[in-house]
Amino acid sequence: MVEVNEELIKRLERLSLIKLTPEERERMIREVKAVLDFFDKINSLDLSNVEPLFHPLAESRSREDSPITGLSQEEALLNAPRKENGFIVGPRIYSGDQS
Repeated sequence: MVEVNEELIKRLERLSLIKLTPEERERMIREVKAVLDFFDKINSLDLSNVEPLFHPLAESRSREDSPITGLSQEEALLNAPRKENGFIVGPRIYSGDQS
């Protein structure tokens, strides 16, 4: 299992382009651990006689899918922390180093 610690949460902060306070980081550590613990409990169950559930609801209550006007490039870039040549710049997630 992945070790959930401050280092992991800081890495997730960088990848998601957010900043957390130390208090939020501690809360995130607790919450991520709780979610992973829950999945561990599910993984420990014998579900061999349980039919797969393809959708949690018997009928979909989704809204009607209708086209709407999207954001202009200027509007889309308005709150981007880093932008370059009309594009949002995100963190590098692949360095190309194969080691």
